[in-house]
Amino acid sequence: MARAKQPVSVNGIEFDALIDQTDTLEATVPEYTVEDGFVVSDAIILNPEKLDMTLYITDTPVTWYSRHGSGQDRVESIVKQLQELYYTAEPTTVVTSAKSYTNMAIESLSISKSVEIGYAREVSISFKKIRVTSAKTTTIPDSYGKSGTTQASAGTASTSSGSSGGSSGSGSGSSGGSSGSGSNSGSSGGSKSSILYSAANSIGLI
Repeated sequence: MARAKQPVSVNGIEFDALIDQTDTLEATVPEYTVEDGFVVSDAIILNPEKLDMTLYITDTPVTWYSRHGSGQDRVESIVKQLQELYYTAEPTTVVTSAKSYTNMAIESLSISKSVEIGYAREVSISFKKIRVTSAKTTTIPDSYGKSGTTQASAGTASTSSGSSGGSSGSGSGSSGGSSGSGSNSGSSGGSKSSILYSAANSIGLI
């Protein structure tokens, strides 16, 4: 195995050793039946990338000694930095010897100590990728607000109530049937008007 060229770091916090690492890629696959000819990839949802690591820190590092040196407060200092990083809940950058992971959120942080490792600490930390998108604003062309190939205004619809066509009846008096019908309706209307006029006059309204 090739020697690592740099220590693992989380937002610039460097560790002495990487004990293990797991990269997880998951997808949500539809359980319903997919129709033949349907583009299956449109229904498969790719979940955010996950990264699980177990890291090691000590006051007297053997690896990367030239970078880290030694000191009695080194472990406690790094533990405090990791806790602060967790509580800030901001995207972090994880760098390994093989790859850089950006926009990662800390899902869990576990710091273990035991008799076997003495003053050193094993740090189990889990990350999940934060998907970042950007919104864009565009101007809608004027042609979208007009109709037809001529791009003329669609106009407005009339909201006035329609006529029952009484005027056309009076204008078609050339035929005998139409003329008779028109005269009957006219006399009926005049009779009703006379009755209303007489009633209003008798009670003093006119």
